Amino acid sequence: MKRYAILPIFSLAMVGCGGGSDSSSGETGTAQTPPVSQGSIERVTGDTISVNGHNYSLDNLTVTYQDETLPTSILSKNMMVRISEDNTRRPGGAVVTLEPTFTGKVDSISPDRKSFVINGVELPFTLSSNINVGSNVMVSALPTETGYNVLSVIEFNHWNGQAETEGLISQLGNNTFKIGASLTVDFSNINVTFPLSNGMWVEVIGMYDTDTGILRAEKITRDDYTDIPNDGEIEGIVTFVKRGPDGKPRSFTLNYSAQIQTVGSTEYDDGFYGDHRDLVAGAWVEVELKNNKNKLMAKEIEFEDDNDDNDDNDWEQNEFDIEGYALVSDSELKTFTITDVCSNKEFTVSVDNLTNYEGLANFDELHRQYVEVEGHLFEGQHIARSIDVEDDSNDNDCDD
Repeated sequence: MKRYAILPIFSLAMVGCGGGSDSSSGETGTAQTPPVSQGSIERVTGDTISVNGHNYSLDNLTVTYQDETLPTSILSKNMMVRISEDNTRRPGGAVVTLEPTFTGKVDSISPDRKSFVINGVELPFTLSSNINVGSNVMVSALPTETGYNVLSVIEFNHWNGQAETEGLISQLGNNTFKIGASLTVDFSNINVTFPLSNGMWVEVIGMYDTDTGILRAEKITRDDYTDIPNDGEIEGIVTFVKRGPDGKPRSFTLNYSAQIQTVGSTEYDDGFYGDHRDLVAGAWVEVELKNNKNKLMAKEIEFEDDNDDNDDNDWEQNEFDIEGYALVSDSELKTFTITDVCSNKEFTVSVDNLTNYEGLANFDELHRQYVEVEGHLFEGQHIARSIDVEDDSNDNDCDD
C-alpha cells in the first residue's frame, strides 16, 4: 500500500458513539486516536467517517492521493485509507491518504458483471451499473491465498493516467516480473532501491499498455509498516503464522507485507476462541501495534467477523513445511533447492525481506545447512517465511 511521510502523534475528538476500543475511559466523550490508523472505511455518516473503530470529522480531514488533494466527497465505505496528523494545513487536522490496490481503466467486464479486468488483472467483484469498460476506477482490496478480496470499486475521475497495481512478484527476471499470472511489469527504465524477490508484495506505478499487456514501471515500492511512528493500528489479512514448540504464535505476516511479533502480553479480542488459536492464515484482523526501532510488536489483535472470502482451509492447502539440506541455486535472486526428507521430492524455494531465520544470520549462511522451511505457495512458487536450522537426525516425523 502507498507510502507517505507519517506525521506526529495526534489526538482527535471522537464524534458520536463510535466504538471498537476498550481503552477509552468513557468519562469525557473523547478518546485518544492512534498516531496512524490504516484500514478500510467502515462507514460514512453525515460529516464523519469511521476507520478501525475511530470516528473522524470530515471538516478536519484533507484527502490526498499521489500528492494531489481531492475532495472529501470521494470517501466511501470500504475504501482503504491511512489517517495521520496534518497540522501544517490546519490545527488539529488530519490527512487521509488513499491506499488503493489498483487504479486505472476497466479493460473488460464479464457478461454477468461479476468480474472485471484492470491493468491486465482479473478481479472478482459485482460492478455497479455506472461503471463500464473504459471507466477510470480506484479499487481497494485485501489479499487472499491466491489473489484478491475486492472491498470496493469507485469511479475515479481524478485519475492522472498513471496506473497503480499491487501484488506478489512471480517469475522475476533481469528486467521484468509478473504480478499474478497475467500482468508483466517492465522495470528496465528505473532504479529500484531495494532487492526484488519472488513472493514480495510490491506497489507498481507506471504506464499500462493495453496492446502489449505490459505495465512499464516508473516507481516500485514496498510497505513493511515500519514508517509508523511509535504506535498505530492496521487492518488486514494474516498471511502466515510462525508458531513455537508450544503451539503459540511467535510472529505473523500481515497482508504479505509486514512481519509482526507477538509476545506474552499480546491481547486477543473476539474470534472463535478469543485467544491465540484464532491467529491463523486467512484471519481478518485489526492490529494495534508498537514500533520499536523498526521492529513491530502486536499489543492487541482484534478478529473481524466477516471472513467468508478467506477460508482457513484454503490457506492451509497453500502452506508447506519441508525439511532437508538447502543448496543455494541463485544468490542474486535468493533461491535455493531442498530435497524434503519425507517425500524425497526436490523443491525450489525463494526468500524475501520477510523471511525469518533462526540459527542463521541471513541467506548468505544458508548453503548446505540442514533446515526446516515453512512458507506458502503462490503461482506454483514456494515462498519461505521461516527457515530454522535443525539437527540432522533420523528422528523426522514423516507420518503425514
